Amino acid sequence: MTECLDRRLRAQVARRLLEDAPTEARALTWAQLDAAPPWLALQRAELLALALRCGSVLAAPALRLWIAGPMRELARTALGVTWWRAVRDAHDWPPLPEGLPGGLSDWPDVSTPAALSQQFTEAGAAVLMAGLPHGSLRHAASRRLGPVAAWVMPQATALAVLRETLALQSRVAP
Repeated sequence: MTECLDRRLRAQVARRLLEDAPTEARALTWAQLDAAPPWLALQRAELLALALRCGSVLAAPALRLWIAGPMRELARTALGVTWWRAVRDAHDWPPLPEGLPGGLSDWPDVSTPAALSQQFTEAGAAVLMAGLPHGSLRHAASRRLGPVAAWVMPQATALAVLRETLALQSRVAP
């Protein structure tokens, strides 16, 4: 049964990569497709929503410092009420290494929910990319994700942020 599910996932990843990154997808091997994370099989809208959420988890330490009403409203609008509350109220986050955005001054100023949403999506794309090994699969994934923030982080950190995001997502899901 799991072999059948694995094949379906591999086929879905291949299909998505061929749609969004045809040149890069053709360079992939079966082993790389087998090792691809399940998020690569998501539809584009779901993938970008995951990136947005990963970015907001990465930004959570800074977001918790936002006490001004307009800034909180900006985040609430950018993330949606349910996700904003989940991020704001969660207690434990993976420790982030030096050089990653941890304080308010580390995040560029934004004045619209769309700009904040884009910033979180690009940060989350950086998280997802950092969780992949270097090579063809990462190149294909980058084409699927679109713009990526220029943050470099250890793979272990990226995977911890992704794990926290998926755990929080499972608690928020209806």
